[in-house]
Amino acid sequence: MGLWITCPAFALDEDQDQPIYIEADAAELDDKQSISLYLGNVEVEQGSMRIFADEVLVHHRANRQPQKIIAIGKPVRYRQALDDDPNDVKGRALRMEYEADRDEITLIDEAELTQGEDRFASDRIVYNRITARVTAGSSAQGRERVRIRIDRPEAQ
Repeated sequence: MGLWITCPAFALDEDQDQPIYIEADAAELDDKQSISLYLGNVEVEQGSMRIFADEVLVHHRANRQPQKIIAIGKPVRYRQALDDDPNDVKGRALRMEYEADRDEITLIDEAELTQGEDRFASDRIVYNRITARVTAGSSAQGRERVRIRIDRPEAQ
């Protein structure tokens, strides 16, 4: 069972056009397989987007541009500023996958996504940075139902 909700704010427009920077304690690059592995205190940055993980695997295209980024941690943490909203989107999970072509982040296992006081929690949460659409549901193991908290707007 799944659920989708559209958040009222979008990731910063200029973020997707920015280069991706990766810092880590160690790195292994394999040009033949078009992958690179980063280990220890890994930080991924693209514009206002930040991912913090223990380990990151990057699948590259032939032109060396990142195609898919897989991050593993206890937990992996994600943060990004939004257009027209002072509250950043924040996420955490044991595994995170970023698909560059779709500009989509998937949080897997003990997944949580928050914006201000609004909170989504589930086994699996997919967040599209372009459309600000959130899809949440149980993973293949189906261990956890979706939990959502949406605060009421303050009285004016």
